[in-house]
Amino acid sequence: MARSVRPSSLPSHGAVGPSSSLPLAMAPVATFALPPMTELAVRSVGAVLRAGKVSSGPQAAAQVDMSMELLGVEALDSGRRRAVVVVDPQDPQALKGYLYLSGVYSESIEGAERETGRPRSGKVTRRVAERRTLQGLADKLSERTGLRAEVRDGVALDDPSLLQVPFLLLTVNSPVRYSEAEARNLGRYLTSGGFVYAESVTPFHWGQWYEEETDWPSFRELFREALSLVGKQEGRDWRFVRLAEDHPLFRCYYRIESLPRGFFDWPYVGASVARTSPEYLEGIEVGGEMVGIYSLKDYADFWAGEAERTREEDEMANLANGRFSIGGEELKVYDLGINIAVYALTREGSLAQKLVSVE
Repeated sequence: MARSVRPSSLPSHGAVGPSSSLPLAMAPVATFALPPMTELAVRSVGAVLRAGKVSSGPQAAAQVDMSMELLGVEALDSGRRRAVVVVDPQDPQALKGYLYLSGVYSESIEGAERETGRPRSGKVTRRVAERRTLQGLADKLSERTGLRAEVRDGVALDDPSLLQVPFLLLTVNSPVRYSEAEARNLGRYLTSGGFVYAESVTPFHWGQWYEEETDWPSFRELFREALSLVGKQEGRDWRFVRLAEDHPLFRCYYRIESLPRGFFDWPYVGASVARTSPEYLEGIEVGGEMVGIYSLKDYADFWAGEAERTREEDEMANLANGRFSIGGEELKVYDLGINIAVYALTREGSLAQKLVSVE
């Protein structure tokens, strides 16, 4: 029997306890490692890890535990893999491993944003904004879980090395322009075990608060084109689907009972009505498996620390009831972010899981 691998300290608020945890649709125990595109066969590490089909069960569990006891996760971090995660089926929070996060660079998308002149929250470039978001997620994963998370340099959307990235962040705040090479590479990524968190992060504009478009048709079209270019037909092979409250995503680490408010759902001082984003997230399903999330909530700005910066500005301006004066909702958004990252790594069919097995 495998000895449970537990982080040194577990989060205390909203956590899934032993009595309330739900069974997850994922491999009971597995290690995940992602080798370079040019070297799909992972070299033996203590005669335990091999590329191929994932196996699980008591024997696999014992071997995983033995490998971790002898080597430790840190010993597996040779710099060639972007994620190694050990999961204990008896305790969803007993994770151990590491994750390297990378943003996406797209001259097509960034050029379109420059043309519209619409700034990101915090008045920074798209690349800086996405790095802040990833750093925020990395910090929370490192603080609250047994995973060590770090942010690495970005990867171009049309670069084949995108298939080495286990979790992909893709945000837009303007109508999206993209090349066929970018769309095709994204389609290849989504059908090869990759996972994308795609989100519209359109900022507030005075005078356009109620009419501001956030669900850019061209953003959805990027995914339609991407999957079409790899032979997938919408409705037959893949679809957008609203996530039900009992989806494993909302139970894989924390228990998420309801979606937190979006970044721009908060009322401004003097505003009689606040904008309300959709009360759901959409999954991108390919062959019945969720390979991504499509969001209009702008959680990315929470993860990037924009709420804290806004609160500090409000305090300096002596605003007693600013948008984020309470801050309680931010904790729920961080919980959700951790769940999304954990789900992306540990779901059935993930890039990492498909490339590594325990023999």
